[in-house]
Amino acid sequence: MEKNDFIKIMDLHKLTCKLKNLLRSGWLAWKVEGVRLESVAEHIFGTCMLAVGIYSTLKPNIDIDKVIVMLMLHETEEILIGDITLIDHEYKNKQELGRQAVLEVFKDFKYANHFLELIAEFEANSTPEARFANQCDKFEADLQAYYYRDNFNLDKVDDKLKNDFRILAMQEKGYKRVEEYFLQNDKIKHDGIFAEMTNYLEELEKKN
Repeated sequence: MEKNDFIKIMDLHKLTCKLKNLLRSGWLAWKVEGVRLESVAEHIFGTCMLAVGIYSTLKPNIDIDKVIVMLMLHETEEILIGDITLIDHEYKNKQELGRQAVLEVFKDFKYANHFLELIAEFEANSTPEARFANQCDKFEADLQAYYYRDNFNLDKVDDKLKNDFRILAMQEKGYKRVEEYFLQNDKIKHDGIFAEMTNYLEELEKKN
């Protein structure tokens, strides 16, 4: 091992550790109160542990190692471009901004193109592993919204969210709680195992 190799590894570690201090933008926009907000790094950890738990319990026919790497990598872009959400102006250019950011992060590593291919596969959502990883990503946020359910004040929510057509449509249907918005928005994206878990979480939400 060359000294420069060790320096590259340290530099990458230091750079990616910035995600430990980058709070998830969505929770800031929803004005979650009274708790320490989840960081992007914690979200990544949560998605990976969710994937491991589902795989270990239900044995879906997927390459779990590939899923874990996808989940670890797909937020890498946020080190440089931040956590861009649907309500942000930059969202329309997020995919290209993200690609350039990942290239920059891994520019000194020979597997940079492979990492980009895995991220592109995740975004295309066209393989069993990508679909599983995407649903882990969504369902982890649904779970977090459920955990935060007593820490939302809808009167303080960002105006862009209050006026979002999806939120308004759900309010017209009678939904009033933030965790309901997450579940109703994401449940149509879930199938199989994830659809079952979403239904169970919805039952829990109604009891609370």
